[in-house]
Amino acid sequence: MATNGKALLPVRRQLFPEFDEIRDAFTSFVDRPFAFPRFRSLMAEPAFPAVDMFERDGKVIVKAEMPGIDPAKIEVNVTAGELRISGERKEETEVKEENFYRSERSYGHIYRKLALPDGCDADAAHATVKDGVLEVVIPRREAAAGKKIDVRAA
Repeated sequence: MATNGKALLPVRRQLFPEFDEIRDAFTSFVDRPFAFPRFRSLMAEPAFPAVDMFERDGKVIVKAEMPGIDPAKIEVNVTAGELRISGERKEETEVKEENFYRSERSYGHIYRKLALPDGCDADAAHATVKDGVLEVVIPRREAAAGKKIDVRAA
């Protein structure tokens, strides 16, 4: 033990100072916001189920990936300005083959909430599932689609 002339003080030595450098570098990387916009967009919004949302012929169409989910277990709710999609995929029995075991598929409850444009008619909306893709069609009222106004000189 080292002394300062008055009392015995333990001297603490770092066995591997490189670990501190690695920890500090990792902490600074995690603490700062990502510089890449793609990472920022992934963190801002849930990614499952993945959706496409577009407008065609005066209707808002939302397609959501729902592979392996029984259509009876899918719930779609359209309210004023919002579409909510939820479902549940139950876990199947595990597969074992000669000392081989692997489970990579995800199970459980999924949920997604999307903002809808103004003027969507929730009462006329309908949904279908084909090949694991949910398609929700929500008609828009004529007035909500917008109207072009000609501008004249005064």
